[in-house]
Amino acid sequence: MTPRTTPHHLTEHQHAIIGCGRVAANHVDGIRRVPGWGLAVACDRIPEVAADFARDHLIARTMADAQEVFAAPEISSVSVTVDHAQHAELTERALLAGKHVLVEKPICLDPAEGRRLVALAEHRGLVLSVVAQHRYDPVVLAVRDWVRRGLLGELLQVSVALQAARAKDYYQDSYWRGTLTGEGGSALVNQGYHCLDAVRWICGDVRAVAASCRTVAFADVIETEDTLSGLLAAGPVPVTLNVTVAGRIEWRSRIEVVGTAGSVVFDLDHPGRLQRFDGSAELVRLAELEQSRTPTEAPAGLSYYGVSHRAQIADFCHGVATGEPMLSSAGDAVGTLEAILALYALGGRRQPAAALTALSA
Repeated sequence: MTPRTTPHHLTEHQHAIIGCGRVAANHVDGIRRVPGWGLAVACDRIPEVAADFARDHLIARTMADAQEVFAAPEISSVSVTVDHAQHAELTERALLAGKHVLVEKPICLDPAEGRRLVALAEHRGLVLSVVAQHRYDPVVLAVRDWVRRGLLGELLQVSVALQAARAKDYYQDSYWRGTLTGEGGSALVNQGYHCLDAVRWICGDVRAVAASCRTVAFADVIETEDTLSGLLAAGPVPVTLNVTVAGRIEWRSRIEVVGTAGSVVFDLDHPGRLQRFDGSAELVRLAELEQSRTPTEAPAGLSYYGVSHRAQIADFCHGVATGEPMLSSAGDAVGTLEAILALYALGGRRQPAAALTALSA
């Protein structure tokens, strides 16, 4: 694929990517689709990785030290796409350097740090956005609208299932995946995050009630969970959550929302689609319109990342350029992190010291 570039004389904002791993290509793709934005730097702690990424994506400059990025006055914003454990430090340093920040999920591994980062961005008048691209999926936005309009009636229950198979080398070839200090968990905080966050986006905040964590297939490779089942509550509404990375299918998701007046089943696959629905004439009409939508966009990176990085990045850029609030706030990402940590605690999974401190506070 030949990346789109913005002519220099039209470029008002220069962006840098810190961390040139699996998801970084989605950030290149998203930034290059926004008029007036250019990609100035690819930064990675391994110079060869940065050089290869820059060559593949036609980025002129590389850096090995994030501080070089923060010190560059021409760079107005950064993507932080590194291991989970570095999110807090790099995001804080970027904000203190006056850069707007788009950070991959989770915002960090400690809710207290997350709240502090949100407050710091607000204090300095900077945009901080945590990637939750599926909040921008058309099917997710549609279901959220139907729930808010009461088209499903009073919600009765929500059920979520995700199978996201990973191979042992996914963890063995990484310095951070599958570790408590680097990833902070595995199946839930990395893959299951998307489904749990989508439920919070649709139904509101959730409270963890019970959980069971297991490590079945990767016990000799990781110190975190490869399978988790949880029970949560969105207000009075029970939410069941089942996530595994130890199955055979690369990515298959299913979310069912059941109410007194109707129900819908949809997925966060690519493309995210409405699978089944039942309800009033108005719900059926809207659902048929959504189901008839024909996605045509191809993903820039791995297929299960989908294409909605593009929508969130466009929203981020609009927020930077205009000062208008984004559709999804960084503060809400702290809520998703808190729900994840609460499930881990209920499941008896060991926690990093910072997370234990936050839970006991």
